[in-house]
Amino acid sequence: MKKITTITSLLFIFSHSVYSQSWLEVGLKGGYGLDFLINKNISNDKTHTVKFSYGYTYGGKLGWNFNQSHAITLDVLYSGFSQNYQYYIVNRDSTKSIYNKSIVFNALDFLLMYRHTKNASYFEIGPQISTIKKASITDSNPNNTNGDISGNLAKTYYSAVIGAGGMLAGTENFRIILGFRVMYALTDIISPQGQSNNFPTGNAYSTYQKSNPLSAMMVMEFNYDLGFLASSNCKKKKTSFLFFKN
Repeated sequence: MKKITTITSLLFIFSHSVYSQSWLEVGLKGGYGLDFLINKNISNDKTHTVKFSYGYTYGGKLGWNFNQSHAITLDVLYSGFSQNYQYYIVNRDSTKSIYNKSIVFNALDFLLMYRHTKNASYFEIGPQISTIKKASITDSNPNNTNGDISGNLAKTYYSAVIGAGGMLAGTENFRIILGFRVMYALTDIISPQGQSNNFPTGNAYSTYQKSNPLSAMMVMEFNYDLGFLASSNCKKKKTSFLFFKN
C-alpha cells in the first residue's frame, strides 16, 4: 500500500511540474516507401522472385507534449501495402512459363508512439494495430483467379514501429517535420483459410512459415500546436488549457 501511495504521489508531482511546459498538438502526415512480405518459404522457393514493391500511408495525429523532450502521439492512418512477385511454372516440354503476381491490401492503422526530441531531432517507438479493409491479387497467369483475397488475410494484425527524423522548418506553433519510419508485423497476416489455400504462392511446403509485412517509409508531418496547460499562482492553484493565438 505504501509503495502504491508513493508511486501515485511521484506521478502527481511529475504531472504537476510539467503542466506549465506541456501542450497539445494536431497534425497531418503522409509517407511513401518500400514494402516487403517476409516469408522464409517464399525466400527459399526458386520458382518465386520477390520484386521491389511500394506502399503509402496518410492520415492525422494527436500529440501530447509533456515538455520539450517527451511526447505521446496517437496516429490514425490509412495505408496501402503491396508485394510483387515474378514466378515460373515448368511445362510438360520442360520449358518455363513466366508470370507476374501482385498482392495489394489497404488497412486502417492505429499507432500509439512515444517520441523523444532533442536539438530539433526525434526518435520514436511504439505499437501499431492494423485492420485490413480490402485486399486483391493480380496474376498474369490466365489459369489463376484475380480479384478479392480478403478471406486469405487476417482481419487484424499487430506491429512494432520505430522512427527518427527532424524539423525542416517552423514557426512558434507550426512545424514541418521529415522522418523515416519502419514497421514490422509481429503477427501472421495469413488467415486459417489462406493457410489451407497455401496463400500467397499456391505451393505446398513441408512446414508452414508465417508471413509478416515490413515497411520502410519516408514520412512528412505538418504539426500545429493547439494550446498548453497553465497553472495559476493563487493559493488555490487551478490548471487551465490555453489556446495559442495565431
